[in-house]
This record gives sequence, structure tokens and C-alpha cells, in this order.
Amino acid sequence: MLPPFLARFNKALTAFQVKYPRPAWEQSFKNNLLNDFSFFSSRIEDPKLKYGDTIRFLNNQFINKENLSSFMQLEDHQKVLEEMISRFEEFELSEGLIKDIHRNLMGSHLSWNGDFKPELIGNYRNFPVVGSREPLFPDKEYVPHYNLEVSMASHMDLFVYRFNNIDNSTAENHLLTALTYFHNKFLNFIHPFADGNGRVCRIIMGTIMMKNECPPIFPKIENDEDMVTYISTIIDCEREDSDWPFVAYLANGMADYLEKRLRD
Repeated sequence: MLPPFLARFNKALTAFQVKYPRPAWEQSFKNNLLNDFSFFSSRIEDPKLKYGDTIRFLNNQFINKENLSSFMQLEDHQKVLEEMISRFEEFELSEGLIKDIHRNLMGSHLSWNGDFKPELIGNYRNFPVVGSREPLFPDKEYVPHYNLEVSMASHMDLFVYRFNNIDNSTAENHLLTALTYFHNKFLNFIHPFADGNGRVCRIIMGTIMMKNECPPIFPKIENDEDMVTYISTIIDCEREDSDWPFVAYLANGMADYLEKRLRD
């Protein structure tokens, strides 16, 4: 039997699929999904982003030029996501594809939150990285740079196996369980790139969703409180040595989004 949060997600997803079958999606409907996903994903890393201004920018309307670099970074995120899901049926995860996504996403200096390192566009980092979480949580040390090639290679088969064996009737093989495993290992353990890890991770997640009859959606992240909830859930996974807190976070947050869409 599925836990209640996965059962709720499955029910909402099925209702969404019936009301909005993918072949019938109009471009405006698809754009709304991509805009929301890109904003929620980008807002995790950029507190300057505001939902209303972001949607106006993505719809080619007037925006405040003070945050232009943030908007340009988000626009790159949306474009790469759209390109990936436009050919989701042929999507096969590999290290080469992951590096290509990073290369397409991080080609401009505006895409970098830290120092621009053109030699590391599409390449794994060559220096140690510590994730900044203070003052709310302890900082996080990721896989050492000299172990990245081995660590990524050793995890790729597990990522691919999980994604190729998704079954939403079981908790262990559920779409959200597979996505969480990838998210927590790639982003919060390995962290292979100098910058852009979160965006690369979530673009892959969105593409896997499309490949498994789920629209590209993510729990709502519109303010600092939402961002802290996201980060604290990751911390809970680390403390409990379990992916289930983040599976529940995804399931409830994505069900909220689907149910809101169904009410529209």
C-alpha cells in the first residue's frame, strides 16, 4: 500500500491527465507550466526573484532592470528545460548529456552565481566546494573534486536503473522516489559542477517527469519561507539517512500544484 502522500499525488496526477491530456496542450498552457517550474527552481538560489515580475519578463512584458541578470539566468533555465522536454521521448541519461545540459545552461557569465569560470562550462569542478547553509544550518561538504569522475561513474548506473524502472503503484519504485534519489545524490552529495548544479538537477527531473506522463512541476517556492522549507527537508534527509522526507515534500507540494490547476 502506498503512503498517503504518494496516493494523494497519484490521484491528483490521474485527474490532471484526464482533464489536460498532453496531446491537447496548447502552447500557452505548456508555457505556463514551464514558467512556473523555472521560477520555482530558480527562486531556490536567487531571493531577488519575484513571481509576478518573473512571469511578466518571460511573457516579454516590462520589468525592473535592476534584476536583469536574475531574469536572464532564469530565461536560460526555461529555454534549456523547454529544449529538453521537447525531445523527452529520446532522453537517455548519461554523463555526456549531463555535461551538455550544463554547457547549454552556463555558457554566459550572467548564468553564474559565483565567479565565472569558462574553462569549467560543461566540465566537472576542479576544486573543493562547501555548500553554504549557515546561519540556519551547518555548511555541507560535497564529494572531493579529485573523486568526482569515480563518484559520477559509480552512480550513473543506479540513476539509470531507477529511472528505467519507475512504477507508480509501488513506493520503492515510484516516480517521486526515483527523482528524490537522483536529487539527493547528484545535488546534495556529489555536486559535480562549480555552479549550476541545482538548475541542472531540476531540469533533468522535469524531463524525467515528462517521460513518465507527468507534467514538469515542482513544489511552490515563492518566498524565503518556502526556500527554507525546501532546504530544511534536505537536512531532514541527511539527519535521518533517508530519502522519505523529500519524497513526501515533493508529493505534497506537487499535489498542491496539480490540484490548484484542476480548480482553475
